[in-house]
Amino acid sequence: MAEQEDLRTLYALAFAGSAGRAVLADIEARAYVAETSFSPDPQRAAFNEGRRSLALHIRRMLGPEVALRRADAPEQEPRVD
Repeated sequence: MAEQEDLRTLYALAFAGSAGRAVLADIEARAYVAETSFSPDPQRAAFNEGRRSLALHIRRMLGPEVALRRADAPEQEPRVD
């Protein structure tokens, strides 16, 4: 369990600051996090869902307070417990 928390801390550090938030916003936009990933082509739909799944995993690792911040939000230090 400590290994998982260490990994969460690393995610928080990687996506901290304005650059990290901008990268996260780009990942979420490309991964259809806020919109449908549907495609009539089943292979494309599966590919899109794979992208979306990874972006959602990153959100889960960052926790709800980080995942809800926007790229243009004021800079905050990452929470390291």
